[in-house]
Amino acid sequence: MEDHTQMSWKEDNFITQLHNSVDNVTLAVGQALSHPTEQTILQAQNSIEHADRAFANALKNHGNSEPVSTLQEQLNQNKEKLNQLH
Repeated sequence: MEDHTQMSWKEDNFITQLHNSVDNVTLAVGQALSHPTEQTILQAQNSIEHADRAFANALKNHGNSEPVSTLQEQLNQNKEKLNQLH
């Protein structure tokens, strides 16, 4: 029998990791928007790539859920903001 406490902890952990990735993207995009240098834009793009990989792994391993969808939407909004610089 599975330990539901352990499963819940794992679920919370991967959501926390996705949330941290989105927070990092939000911070990096904010810096790029306020100080649009090649370095800040590159950092934002790297953060987005990292978050995209995290979401791909999450969807593959855990499927799509409401928290994942909400965080994915936040990531997409940040991508749109960064694209406005180009």
